[in-house]
Amino acid sequence: MRRQVLLNPGPACTSAKVKEAAIEIGDVCPREEETGKLMRAISDKIKGHLTSIPKDYEAVLFTSSGTGALEAILSSLPLKGQKVLNIVNGEYGKRISDILTMYKIPVVDLDFENGEIDLAVVKEYINSGFYSHVAVVHCETTTGIINDIKTIAKIAKDKNLTVIVDAMSSAFAYPIDMAVDGIDFLACSSNKLVQGLPGIGIVVARKGVIQNCYARSYYFSLKDQVDYFNKTNQMRFTPAVQILASLDTALDELGEEGIENRLKRYTQLSQLIRTKMKSLGFHPVVRLKYNSAVITAYYEPLGFNFNSFHDYLKERDFIVYPGKLADNKSFRIANIGDLKVEEINNFLLHVSEYMKNPI
Repeated sequence: MRRQVLLNPGPACTSAKVKEAAIEIGDVCPREEETGKLMRAISDKIKGHLTSIPKDYEAVLFTSSGTGALEAILSSLPLKGQKVLNIVNGEYGKRISDILTMYKIPVVDLDFENGEIDLAVVKEYINSGFYSHVAVVHCETTTGIINDIKTIAKIAKDKNLTVIVDAMSSAFAYPIDMAVDGIDFLACSSNKLVQGLPGIGIVVARKGVIQNCYARSYYFSLKDQVDYFNKTNQMRFTPAVQILASLDTALDELGEEGIENRLKRYTQLSQLIRTKMKSLGFHPVVRLKYNSAVITAYYEPLGFNFNSFHDYLKERDFIVYPGKLADNKSFRIANIGDLKVEEINNFLLHVSEYMKNPI
């Protein structure tokens, strides 16, 4: 099987075992008892990685992208005359606002325009007393910035606000303990740092907040999904069983590697990339202090042709990703998934060769 080295921020490269799991499970009826046991095992493993008090939380699975998981949370919020304070510093924070607006849920965007979040300003807004919920993206892959969700959650909890975290690009590599960190809702997916295949949206939520959820969506009703799963070990609607089998294997691999070691591996790969890219004249969008270990955005040098750069690397089985900055041309290099040091070194050799005679 041809292997493309995916350096986009998800889906990520997966191991042979993860891909084989989807084939080996074969054609199965999703409503059989063994399928329910598979989903229950996955739910338990996810909670084990994301909270020290699994009995207080539910891990809810949807056949969807990660955005589906986020929509399930946001469309289920029980708001009566209050608002969501949405802390934005990238396109994925804006997506939260778009979803809330679609469901006519009151939202105020505290926008830091792709930059670092000023915690003093966040505290000032939270202390105003007009909000019931706070939403924030942990790793904002527009720029690669990693946000301080622990401090934000603490400020919010001091005012008894419900905390919502988009952890698509942080869960399963960055250490998160929802119980300790004060996170009520967390959205992630099967296809990024957990290193599974795309197709499963994951919501982890505190049981107490789920019971107060209000359904605005039929498919993405969080409370209905939880209630049905707890009665039957099943999703309400057809599950992607083959993808679930791959996710189960990916979670086992994560258990073997450990979250701490996974972050160390990603950090090593990101340092290799940043050192070489700097030597070639590329400047990161985010200061190193605030840059995540999973993705780095770079400004395009004067005269740089990203499409040519992308196509040159794609011909050599490496995939890089365009940027999302509105005011500056940029591109992004992620280093998540089942990647090896040799693959990154090989990628950087090709980048060096391209830069000798850029088109």
